[in-house]
Amino acid sequence: MATPRHASSSPLPEQLFHELATTLEFDRFFLNAARAAALAVDADYAGLVRRHGEQLRYQLFFALDPGGGDPQPVRWAGGPDTAGPIPGLGETLYAAGPIPDPLAVPEFAALGVASHLVVPMRIAGRVEGALVLAWRRRLPRAPGRRKLGLVEALTAFMGNACYRSALEAALTRDARQDTLTGLPNRAVLMDRLAHARGRAARDDRLLVIALLDIDGFKGINDELGHEAGDHLLTSVAGRLTESLRLADTVGRYGGDEFVILMEDITHLEQVETILTRVLRAVRQPILFQGHTLGITISAGLTIYPFDDHPPEVLLQHADQAMYEAKRDGGDQYRCFERANTARLTLRTQLRRDIERALEGDLWRPHYQPIVDRAGRTVGLEARLRWRRTNGTTVREEAVSDLTEGTLRRQLLDRLLASTRRDWTTHGPPPVPLHINIHAADLYDPRLPARLTDWREDIYGGDFPVALELPDEALLAHPQAVQRLAATLNEQGFRLLVDHFRGHRRASLTHISATPLHGVKCDPADNPAAARLLRALTAGIAALGLPLYACRVDDPAGQQAADLLGCCYGQGLALAPELDARSIAQWLKTVRHPA
Repeated sequence: MATPRHASSSPLPEQLFHELATTLEFDRFFLNAARAAALAVDADYAGLVRRHGEQLRYQLFFALDPGGGDPQPVRWAGGPDTAGPIPGLGETLYAAGPIPDPLAVPEFAALGVASHLVVPMRIAGRVEGALVLAWRRRLPRAPGRRKLGLVEALTAFMGNACYRSALEAALTRDARQDTLTGLPNRAVLMDRLAHARGRAARDDRLLVIALLDIDGFKGINDELGHEAGDHLLTSVAGRLTESLRLADTVGRYGGDEFVILMEDITHLEQVETILTRVLRAVRQPILFQGHTLGITISAGLTIYPFDDHPPEVLLQHADQAMYEAKRDGGDQYRCFERANTARLTLRTQLRRDIERALEGDLWRPHYQPIVDRAGRTVGLEARLRWRRTNGTTVREEAVSDLTEGTLRRQLLDRLLASTRRDWTTHGPPPVPLHINIHAADLYDPRLPARLTDWREDIYGGDFPVALELPDEALLAHPQAVQRLAATLNEQGFRLLVDHFRGHRRASLTHISATPLHGVKCDPADNPAAARLLRALTAGIAALGLPLYACRVDDPAGQQAADLLGCCYGQGLALAPELDARSIAQWLKTVRHPA
């Protein structure tokens, strides 16, 4: 028999047909279509079977009333059973006589069926079901071509209706559900947030809105591919779901961001317990194709009605708090504070200005010498500077908390490109350059190769370039630091810990566990902190690591550096910060090691 043509050439996903077929027994359209087919050939029974794996199962089966009344459903004691294997339904099948096993169920034969007709229901060339017509009498031959053509046309019409209904169901589901994780999507989250806000006001309860972002997600996604990124997102989604209460909602907000709505909160201790559980669950390693992915998340939250704003603003506040958590090293949560609103508004504007300055190529590298006790220049720290139209200068390190993610990568790219251009023009410096990297750079798999190419372009070979990492990154991401340090050591780079203060930050344990080449100390400005720092630097010296002093800008800072036993120093009291042309002249007039 001719196979009906269909508008779509892609097969209907099996799960969609299952979802649709579960409602066919109650769908008057399919019942009427099957009855019309049965009446066309004067059949006594009609049934509809659907795909179930590689078998077909009855979805409905009914007997026609000779008097024209409603069809009477036939319900078997054991429920619908297998009608037969799909390979047996390659084309329309007519058989006279009792239906032989294994195509029949006992109850079907007990009805006294003497003849039957099976018409496959093809959807986009794939058999997804079948229409079964049966007679109590034995027909001498199959229905004529005209009647059979009508039955096949009705079956094809039912298949097309299945296809359209299933696609509509899929579109409806996709409109409310994230296709990757199965979680509610942004639209559903906004709807639930609006309703949850109303319930919290009515029931006099707290509503907590938390926005979560995976730390270092882009680095993993770039290194291992989108398949790894998708696996990471689905794993995190599952862990978030398992960590929450039944009253809570978790959804995917977009990218690697998730939102949690905690309703019916009566004590803030409940929030702390839930978020601590969430952070701990996500922190567990995730396995992917032989790789162990160690991840963390940063979370920001705000609480209604303390923060009494529309849903969109509540999410903005949670997002602002989340970036505070990221700025402090990640793997933690922060709560939105109303007093920070004005400051955050200024930060947002400054971030836009930074982006525009990058687009206009207004950031330029400046270099500050690092000197030893004999006054010789032993290194140059390169930092970006942007001189604004009002005459003020924006320092890269002063806006580091604004430059996470893409903006941070853009600044690092600009620094590498600009320093490459400077020293190609003036010739390679006789001392190592020092470049600052951030916590976000730890998860960039391309970083070692980029740095190697950059060093090759400037020095023309292997040269001990130094990379400086803030101590809070060593505290928050110890494993990532150790992996990067091991890789960089193999390639001849030196890794230093920058701005070490010792108070609530990286400890001697972190330093001793990481293959470092030195520690840059930030001299303390009060006696108690100075005593603690002296004790810690004594331990660092015992590890055999050289000590550097940063921000030695006046005689007091120089005295503090001497008390710490620093071998090297950096600051305005020792050497000025200069642009490329000036630093090239400086290096011609000052001493430096051979």
